[in-house]
Amino acid sequence: MMSLRTSTILSPALACSLLLGGLIFADDQAQPSNWTVEPNDLVQAPEPTFSAPPVPLPIPNWAVTAMLAVDPKYSQGIVLVTGKTGTPEPKEWVVVARDTDDLGTLHKLTVADGQVIADVQSMNAYESFRQGVSIDPTQVRVDSGDAYLIAEPIAAANSKIIGHVDYALTVRGKDSAPIWTLNCFDLNGGFLGKVVLLATTGYVLSQPGFKNSPSQ
Repeated sequence: MMSLRTSTILSPALACSLLLGGLIFADDQAQPSNWTVEPNDLVQAPEPTFSAPPVPLPIPNWAVTAMLAVDPKYSQGIVLVTGKTGTPEPKEWVVVARDTDDLGTLHKLTVADGQVIADVQSMNAYESFRQGVSIDPTQVRVDSGDAYLIAEPIAAANSKIIGHVDYALTVRGKDSAPIWTLNCFDLNGGFLGKVVLLATTGYVLSQPGFKNSPSQ
C-alpha cells in the first residue's frame, strides 16, 4: 500500500488555494487588543503656539529722562531744565548744567528722545551767579508729564483748554526743593496762565492768571 504521507504531491492550484485560505483565516482571527488602534481613538497633539515677546513701552520724553541722559560730569550740577511748546511733551529739553570736570563751566545741553544732540558752552550770567544751586533728579518725583496732569484741570476749572505748555524746572536756593513753572497757552498760542508747583509733591504754590481751582 502506498503511503499518503510520502506520495501526496500538491498541485500548484491546490497549494495556492490553501495559501489564500490560510490568509483569509488569519484575517478572521481575533488579534491582541494592544495591536488595535481605532481611528476615533487617535489623539493629535495641539499645534504649537508661539506668542511674540512683549514690546517694551517707549520711555516718556519727560524732564527726568533728559537729565539722566547727560554726561555724569554734568549730572551733579544741573541748575535749569526747560522745554518749549509741550503738547504735553516738548520735542526737546534744554539742560543747563555745570561741568564739574572743567571748573564748573556752564554748558547748555539739548536733549531729544533721551539723547544729547547738542552741547555748547553757556554764557548766561544769571545762571553763572547761581553756582551754589543744583537740581537733584532723584528729588523730582513729579515729572513734567505729572505736572501737566496737575495744570490741565486747573485750566479746565477756568473753562480753558491747554494747547501747549512751556516748562521750567528750577531751584530757588541751595538745598531747596525743585519747582515746576508751567506757562500754559491755548490752542491759538494765547497765554492762559501759569501754574507753579513743587516737583517733590505736586503741591500747587500759585496759579497766576487762573482764578479757579479744580476743588472749587
